[in-house]
Amino acid sequence: MAKINPKLIDVSHMPDGMLDNPSEYDLMCAGAIKFPKKFYIPKNEWAERIEQVDLNQSAALDFSSRFTHQGRSHECVHHATTQGTEIIYNRQLGTVDYAVYLSPLFGYSLATNGRERGGSNVMDALYQSMEVGRIPEFDGPDGPNSQYDKFLHTMHQTSGRSEKHWPKSGWVKPRRFPRGYETTAKHFKILEAWAIPNAEAHMSALIHGFPIINGRKGHSICHGRAVKDGRKFLSMYRDSYNRDLYDSLKLLGGGFCITAVSMPDDPNKPTASDVKGKGHLR
Repeated sequence: MAKINPKLIDVSHMPDGMLDNPSEYDLMCAGAIKFPKKFYIPKNEWAERIEQVDLNQSAALDFSSRFTHQGRSHECVHHATTQGTEIIYNRQLGTVDYAVYLSPLFGYSLATNGRERGGSNVMDALYQSMEVGRIPEFDGPDGPNSQYDKFLHTMHQTSGRSEKHWPKSGWVKPRRFPRGYETTAKHFKILEAWAIPNAEAHMSALIHGFPIINGRKGHSICHGRAVKDGRKFLSMYRDSYNRDLYDSLKLLGGGFCITAVSMPDDPNKPTASDVKGKGHLR
């Protein structure tokens, strides 16, 4: 990889929706488990392991199928969690060919009980993602509104911006969610997550291919690739403003990594097992 532009490292963020980072105990109360000791990778092995990951194209971000853009919303935690959930969904299938785009707005509104401003934290996002799951958004890999007819329950990506082709836009409280949304959301749950206590666990998780959801100074992000830049090690993340940036080791630690999500019986019809006959196709 070419040398990283220093302007892309440790970028300052404006607060836009993330409350304080929860403790490891808080994350475990939300459903995470302790980072397994056997998955720690010694720092003297990082460079070689990163080189192997790059060669195999097995980093978390190699299974990311898109960027999201939160616009003027306070939904950053759920854009990051959505990105991580989609990554593991694709990774478990071994390809992005069956990608599903999930709605960050759904997760944020549900986690805050309909509070539009003020943000949320990664503990809320983890709990909501494990208990309820997420529903797809209107748009998908095949273009505008391509998931609208594929799934019984869909929603737009964010309240922070709008696209002319979206059937609906703006803020949506849970009481206005599509009736019966739970039957679709349950197919897109986080099944396992590990708390990230420090920088060593963070880099180890990335080398193993797991996306990490954390944040700093009021903004949440999804990390997806361990990078060696000269003598430095960096964590590359997919920001919810259509860009990739990097954090140095001093900023790492906290949050959780996603290691497993719900899987479909048939990736071409990921929610078909719910309903006899036509499944969720309309």
